[in-house]
Amino acid sequence: MRLPTLVLWLTLLWALLWGDFSAASLLAGLAIAIAVVVIARPTGVRGIQLTTFHPVSALVYLGYFMYQLVKSNLQVAWEIITPGSKIDRAIVAVPMHVSTAGLVTLVGNSVTLTPGTLTVDVRGSDNDSPPTLYIHVLHYKDSATVRASVYRLERLVVKAFGTRQQVAAIDAAVAKVSGND
Repeated sequence: MRLPTLVLWLTLLWALLWGDFSAASLLAGLAIAIAVVVIARPTGVRGIQLTTFHPVSALVYLGYFMYQLVKSNLQVAWEIITPGSKIDRAIVAVPMHVSTAGLVTLVGNSVTLTPGTLTVDVRGSDNDSPPTLYIHVLHYKDSATVRASVYRLERLVVKAFGTRQQVAAIDAAVAKVSGND
C-alpha cells in the first residue's frame, strides 16, 4: 500500500472511530495518520505488496470469507456445547497455484482466521515454484474437500488482488482440476 493511501485510510478510520466527520476531526485524524506513518514505518522495510486491486472481486472474496467465518464459528461452537466429540483432526498439504508472497500470505491468513482450520506451515521450493500450505483441520472428511476449500479461497484472492496473468493461470488450473480443459 502506498503511503498516501495508507494516510487516507488511517484518517478515515480515525473519523469512523470517533463518529465525527467535521473538518477539525478530519484534520486531527490526518495529523495523527501522518505521525503514525512517519514513526511506525522504518526505512528499508517493505510490507507485503499486492500487485493489483479489483474492488468487485475483493467484495466477493470478503463476502465468501465472512460466510465461511460465520459457518465455521457455528460449527466449532456446536462442537463445544454438544456432548461427545465429533472432531476428526488432520494436517493436509495443499500445493498453491500462485507463488506471489502477498497472495499466498493472504490465503494462509484467511485459512487461519477461519475457526477449525489453521495454517501450520508454508514450505516453498528452491526454484520459484508455488509453495505448499500445511493446513490443520478439526472436521476432516478427506483431503480433496480441504484442498477444494483452500483452492476456492485462493481463486477468490487471486481474482481480487492478482494480475491478469495470475487470474488466467488460476482459471486454467481450476479448469484442469475440474476436467474442463
